[in-house]
Order: sequence, then structure tokens, then C-alpha cells
Amino acid sequence: MTPSPLDNPGETRRDRHRRELVDQLCDEARLQLVTGGAGSVTWRGLARSVGMSPASLYTYFDGIDALFTELILRSYGALAASTEMAAAAFGDASVGDQILLGPLAYRYWALGHRAEFNLIFTDQLPGYTAEPGGSTVDAQMAIFRPMTKAIAAALGEDVSEPDEQTGDVLQSALGLWGLFHGLVSLEVNHHLDWLDARETYEGRLRWAIDAAGLPPARAELAEEFDLWAESVDRCAD
Repeated sequence: MTPSPLDNPGETRRDRHRRELVDQLCDEARLQLVTGGAGSVTWRGLARSVGMSPASLYTYFDGIDALFTELILRSYGALAASTEMAAAAFGDASVGDQILLGPLAYRYWALGHRAEFNLIFTDQLPGYTAEPGGSTVDAQMAIFRPMTKAIAAALGEDVSEPDEQTGDVLQSALGLWGLFHGLVSLEVNHHLDWLDARETYEGRLRWAIDAAGLPPARAELAEEFDLWAESVDRCAD
């Protein structure tokens, strides 16, 4: 969602105009990404599509790497919002449910945003370098915060600083991420079309959660999540 001027009471007309142009440029670059892949997003092509000169784009971005960094940050933000919304929507759910909800929301968003998922999690940009230890790292951490908090709660550890967890919490979170991210990456890129990827995903997740000694989610949770996610999409349309 793009903030309205009412959301930024101190924003000047000039600032609002700049923000709206940056949003327009990012929306167009995202469209090019979705329709043609990362290689189709070019400086000159973007300028041409929005009726600007290539030189004018430097008013808003330092270069193509800065544009891609913004696209990556926005994609991370959308994925993080997906996991956070799921956690909030099922806020009264058990800790076991909360652990499973993050990976379910992760997969749901990825399948609906394949190009953006591949942009942030595969090496599609030859020559591109993200800011070392910068904003993209923080953005990635936000995606897993609800699940990490739930794992910490299940293990009886402090959840006040979920990004700073170590030991058992970190190992459990990394283990689950490695499993569900791998399965989602395969499915997003059509490597699991030969089987029931949905059933396999939930089954492997429940197996890994049990193997890690974490509490299980309710049997009906995945179905409830799908119904909720689809209703959110319908409302957004």
C-alpha cells in the first residue's frame, strides 16, 4: 500500500511529488521484471517507458544498482508483511500454529510473486552488489521475525529481541528456513510440478518441526490459512 499524504502530515508538495515518481518508477520496473525477468529491467528502457530521459532518472536513483536495491527492499517488505499479517490474523493461535504460519505465508506470497521471489533469493543480477551489512540484511530478518518469536516462546526463551536470538532458537529457525525455503524455491521454478507440492510442503514442515522438538500445529491450520489468504486477496482486488 502506498501511503497517502494524510499518512505524512509533514510532507511537502515537492516531497510528495518525488515519492509518487519513485513509486511510479518502481511500479514500472516491477512490471518489466514480472513480464521479462531481471534482464529486461534496463536504465534506458525504464526511462523510455515512463517518458523520461535516462539522465533524468538520476534525480531519483544513483544508478541501476540503486533501483534494484529499492526493488529488492520493496519485495522483502511485501514478503515480511505477508508473514506478519498471518501472525496477526491468527494472533490467538497456539505457539505451534504460529511456527507453521510463517512458512505457510512465505510459500503463499512466493507463488503469487515468483519474479520478485527470484529477484531477492537468486543471483539474477550480474555485477549487482548490495550494500554490505545494509538495509537488505535488516529487511530479510523481518521476514522470519514472527516464526523466530514463536520458536523462542516454544523453547521458553526471551522473545523481546527476536533478531538477536542465538543457540537453540537460531539453530531451529535456520533449520526450518533451509527446508521450507528450498521447497518453495523448487516449486516457484516449477521443479516440483510432478508431485503434490502443497501436500509435500506441509508434510515435510510438520516432520521438521517435530524433529526439532517443537510443538505441532493443528491439523486443520493449513486449510484455515488458505481460506484466510484467499479472502485477503479477494478484498485487495
